[in-house]
Amino acid sequence: MKNKFAKCIPVSFAAVALLITVAIQPSIHAQVKSESTESLDQSVGRIVGAWETSITPVNCETGEQVGPTFYGVITYNAGGTLAEYGANPATPFRTPGHGIWSANGGRGDYSMRFSFMPLTPAGVPVGRLRVSQVIQLNRFTDEFYSSGSFVLTNLAGTVVASGCSTSTAVRLN
Repeated sequence: MKNKFAKCIPVSFAAVALLITVAIQPSIHAQVKSESTESLDQSVGRIVGAWETSITPVNCETGEQVGPTFYGVITYNAGGTLAEYGANPATPFRTPGHGIWSANGGRGDYSMRFSFMPLTPAGVPVGRLRVSQVIQLNRFTDEFYSSGSFVLTNLAGTVVASGCSTSTAVRLN
C-alpha cells in the first residue's frame, strides 16, 4: 500500500518555499527603497515635529496686517496628518484643529490644510473654519514661514467669512 501522504510532502515543501519567498520579498523591497530614497525622505520629513507659531491676519490683496498677531502650536505627524491649536481672540472657544500636510516636491516646500469648529461659550458648534497654507521651511534652521487663507462656514456650509494670514514658526526643541 502506498503512503497517501507521499505526494503531499513535496507540495508542502514547495508551499513553504513559496511562503518564505513571499514573506521576504517586502523586506528586500523595503531595503532597496530606503537606500534609494533616504535623502528625499529626510527632506520630506524635516517638517515632522512640534512647532510654536505666530499667526498674523492680513489683507488678501495688500498683505497689510488687519488683526492682532496670535499664537499657537502645530504638530506635523509622519504620514501626513497634523494637529493644531491657536489662541485667536476672534475664536476664543473652539475645538483643536486636525488636518493634512504634504511635501510639494522642493526641499522645504509644503502645503497644509486643517479644520476646526468654532464654538459658543456654551460649547455648541457654530460652523467650520478651514485653513490652507503654503509653507517654506528654511533650509538650515528650524524655522518656517507660511501664507494662505481661511474660510468660515456655518454648519449648513454657507460661507460666513474668509480672509488670509501669514505665520512664522519655530520648532519646539
